[in-house]
Amino acid sequence: MGDIAVEAPGPCDPDRRDFLTELVVYLALHRSGVLPGVLSAALLPPGAADDMIRGALDQVRTWLGADDGGHPRITVGDDGRWRLADGVRCDWDFFVAYAHRSAQPESDAESDLTTALRLVTGPLWANLPKGHYRWLASSRIRTTTATAVVDVAHRLASLTLGHGDTVIAIAACRTGLRAAPTAEVLWRDLLRTVAARRDRKALEAVINEMYQMIAPRRTGLKVQAETDALVHELLPGFRRR
Repeated sequence: MGDIAVEAPGPCDPDRRDFLTELVVYLALHRSGVLPGVLSAALLPPGAADDMIRGALDQVRTWLGADDGGHPRITVGDDGRWRLADGVRCDWDFFVAYAHRSAQPESDAESDLTTALRLVTGPLWANLPKGHYRWLASSRIRTTTATAVVDVAHRLASLTLGHGDTVIAIAACRTGLRAAPTAEVLWRDLLRTVAARRDRKALEAVINEMYQMIAPRRTGLKVQAETDALVHELLPGFRRR
C-alpha cells in the first residue's frame, strides 16, 4: 500500500507492465469478478476493439501463472466474469483483515494494528503512470483506503500512547501521515505524543511541519479549529514561523 506493484512468476512485456498491473489491481478490488465489457470501459479508451481486453487477460494469465496445485491464478467463470483466484495475495485484503481482527474480543489489538500498518509503505494512489487509473475518479477506493489507514494509525497511536509508549505512537502517526499527509486527527495524535516527551523544541518543529503541510502560507488554507486549539493548549504563546 504505496507504490503499486504486482509480483508474479511469469513473463511480462515491460511495455505492457503498467497496463497489465492496472488490470490486476482492478480485479483485486472486484473479487466477485468482472465482465470483459466492464474492464474495457474502465481501462481502455472509448472505441477500443473488444479483443484488446481479451488479449490483455490472456497476457495476465500467462504473467500470473499457476499455483502449486497447477490451478491458474486468474480464471473466467461460466458467467463470463474474470476473477483472481483466492490465493492471489493483495496487501489491501490483508490490511482489512488485520484491522477487522484487531477490533474483535480477545484479540491482540496492538499486534494486529501494527501488522496492518506495516503494509503501508507510502502515499496511497500516488505516482500513477500517466494515462492509467482513470476509473479512480468514479471510485470510492481512494477515500476508503485513506480512511482505513488513518483509522488504524489513530487507534494504534491512541492505544500505545495510553500505555506510555511514545515510540510506537509516533511511528503509527508517521506511517499514517505518509499515506494521508493532511489527516488532522493524526497530526493531533502526533502533537500529543511529542508533547508527552516534554521536548519543547521537537514539539514546535512538528507544529510548524504540520502547518506547512496542511495550510502553507499565502494559500488561505487553515487547519481545523480543534487542531489550532490543541496547538495553543500544548504550546501556549506559540507563533508560527
